[in-house]
Amino acid sequence: MDGKEKLELQMFGFPYELILYFSQDHISFLTNKVDADDHSHHYIQLTIGLEQPVSITVEGQQIQASGLFLRSSVIHQLQGYQQWQWYMLINPESTLGELVKRVYLQDSNVCVLEQDQVDQLRQLATRQLSSITSQNDYNQSMRNFMQILRLQGQEDYEHKSDLDDRIGDILLTVETFPGHELTVRALSKHMYISESRLSHFFKEKVGISLASYIVHHKLRTAFQAIFNGVSMTEAAIEAGFSSSSHFSRTVRNKLGMTARSIVQNSRFLKV
Repeated sequence: MDGKEKLELQMFGFPYELILYFSQDHISFLTNKVDADDHSHHYIQLTIGLEQPVSITVEGQQIQASGLFLRSSVIHQLQGYQQWQWYMLINPESTLGELVKRVYLQDSNVCVLEQDQVDQLRQLATRQLSSITSQNDYNQSMRNFMQILRLQGQEDYEHKSDLDDRIGDILLTVETFPGHELTVRALSKHMYISESRLSHFFKEKVGISLASYIVHHKLRTAFQAIFNGVSMTEAAIEAGFSSSSHFSRTVRNKLGMTARSIVQNSRFLKV
């Protein structure tokens, strides 16, 4: 058995069934518990089979592949067979999402990745993602991710640190605004700027629509509270959802998984 196989076996023996990373423009998770009936969601989906090819049915057509990108809002099924996979759900309106669409999804709803890319992504998942403990670790993994997939514009993707003070003020306001009041309209009133101008400015500078960012922020806030021991109902309300059922519907629509399946026997890291 070579070193790579030993590292992979260590990863597959990890004491969690799902390792979840919540970033500003995407959600990344390693898991062996995905089996989903017909569903669609707002995110572009990357799927990498870490042990064996994944079986995915897209609009009635079954595809066996070790790695692929799936366009957002496309109906699909997934058969995980209790094997480990790496999923990344990317906001299609983000800079990263625009890069993926331009390079891989211009002419099709599905793009099967080259085997050498899959092999490198498997190594990235098993050797780096499975043991990340800090923001810097994750940022390095994302730089490697961009290089493996030959996505140009890494400078654009990592523009968050170079955002001007106005965007910094908006992001800080989102973080500190009461969840049940957090809407684009409420932010525009708070910052004395029209909704349309605020939304356009945010999308231009950040690469994600403000409305999408708010929903993503609320999901991240709720899951962080849940993983800190708060009940799902209380976490949903505190994050700004009208009820636990509203939170559950949003999770299902956005992520293609139930909230409870994400929470059970899982590890969460906000990055």
